Amino acid sequence: TIELEEQTSSVTRPTFTMDLTRMMIACNIPLAKVEQPEFINFFEKHCGKRLPSRTTLTKCMEEECETICSKIKEQLKEKDILYRLTRRLIRKDGP
Repeated sequence: TIELEEQTSSVTRPTFTMDLTRMMIACNIPLAKVEQPEFINFFEKHCGKRLPSRTTLTKCMEEECETICSKIKEQLKEKDILYRLTRRLIRKDGP
């Protein structure tokens, strides 16, 4: 099995932002929920935290994915296996 270090994120990201991103992904909560007034109010009231934007969470998620993929590639570097990572972008104006 491949074991990844728990701390894989960029050290420049605030801990709250990274933790929130990981929690939302793990719980299958769409990142756009951070823009919902009730979601915002809950966090401000009970956590005393201002939520980052959906765009910030998306960037955070992308950085995390890149870091994890790099670690996987490094661990598999000497292994005799075939792997393929696909990144697919969907444009709003077409396929």
